[in-house]
Amino acid sequence: MRYLLGLFLATAALAQPRPNVIFVLVDDMGYADTTPYGNPYNKTPNVERMAREGMRFTQAYAAAPNCSPTRASILTGHWPARTGVTQYLPGNDFPWAKLLQAELPEGLPLDETILAQPLGRAGYATASVGKWHLGGGEYLPENRGFDLNFAGGPWGSHNSMFAPYKGEPILAGPPGEYLTDRLAAFSESFIQANRDQPFFLYLPLYSVHGPVEAKQSRIDGFAGKPDPTGGHDPTYAAMVEGVDWIVGRLMDKLEELNLTERTAIFFFSDNGGTKRADNRPLRSVKGWLYEGGVREPLIVRWPGTIPAGRVDETPVTSIDFYPTILSMTGVADAAGHVSDGVDLMPLLRGEGRPAPRTLYWHYPHYSNAGSPPSGALREGDLKLIEWFEDDRVELFDLAADVSEQKDLAQERPAEARRLLEKLRAWRKSVGAKPALPNPNYDPAKVKRRK
Repeated sequence: MRYLLGLFLATAALAQPRPNVIFVLVDDMGYADTTPYGNPYNKTPNVERMAREGMRFTQAYAAAPNCSPTRASILTGHWPARTGVTQYLPGNDFPWAKLLQAELPEGLPLDETILAQPLGRAGYATASVGKWHLGGGEYLPENRGFDLNFAGGPWGSHNSMFAPYKGEPILAGPPGEYLTDRLAAFSESFIQANRDQPFFLYLPLYSVHGPVEAKQSRIDGFAGKPDPTGGHDPTYAAMVEGVDWIVGRLMDKLEELNLTERTAIFFFSDNGGTKRADNRPLRSVKGWLYEGGVREPLIVRWPGTIPAGRVDETPVTSIDFYPTILSMTGVADAAGHVSDGVDLMPLLRGEGRPAPRTLYWHYPHYSNAGSPPSGALREGDLKLIEWFEDDRVELFDLAADVSEQKDLAQERPAEARRLLEKLRAWRKSVGAKPALPNPNYDPAKVKRRK
């Protein structure tokens, strides 16, 4: 009897349609840009609805402080140090720099397995809609396992949020059309066309990356609105509202097609916000390994599977999405591929937490925000940052000091040394490319840094 019951349950499970997955990746969103994360000014009722109906994380991290490395980590499940994509592509060059930056590949290496590949082999319709920024030509999504690529290329930024997008190779709509609206329309058509089969929609938005442009009607909606912090800009707030609007469109489309309980939606940002974003209470911005550069908003909604209204403080990172999505879809990974991340489904279901682990960052580059090459790790509540120019370290207790204002390296030297050794051992284990001394370094030119 027990055997027959098990066989029945297994057969019933196989008869269930595989769930759909939508991954909304915002570009440069600040940790506190939305109402679920405490923003008192921006209008984000749909993101708030996602949080109310799903699970919101307070300690979710990007694997890098800028875009291309985090995107690679989401799609491969590997640390950026392992893929070699450790900076936005094609990177920058500052001749005054004290260190030579690590060399970058032309795109996400072709021997890396992309999430769309195992999903496609399992019968999923797959689409990448929006900013790709992981290489052109053979590196583009349609050559890496995605069935469709819409508005995605090697470029890292765009010249306008309004059509005709100033000549960029984006499939344009009518003159004056807003780019986020264009991505929404294509996403809805993709969902409509694949409503009877499982689909994976990877939706990396161009918002809220500059240029800061928004529909005038949304900007006007902030006229006279009180700003308790005094630091918000109506145009940027209107861009954030545009992101919220596309989230609402997606949820409404799923409801219209009776796909709500068959679809998991992820909401995440590729790195911390810029100075115009709301990163409170975190220190610094995009391009730095302080919390403001790498701690992100993360909400996952899957009604009927993920309990509604939960808030979780477990540290998670962008390399975890790959194994988690394969787990929720029941799809086997590609042969020989091993993710650096962990499956978060037990956590999402409320069935258990992942074992304690250490999170790592490797950023052997100078950022446009002024950060010199650096590396970091988080072990428990302790976070160590190593600055490669002078081998200086900083140590913070995030439980007591989330804003990273008190450096404990001098007070707790033994712990700082232990964590530094651990960080360096990890870099060696993943083959991380180093930053090297620059023989042409001229200290007199450092003032040119921006």
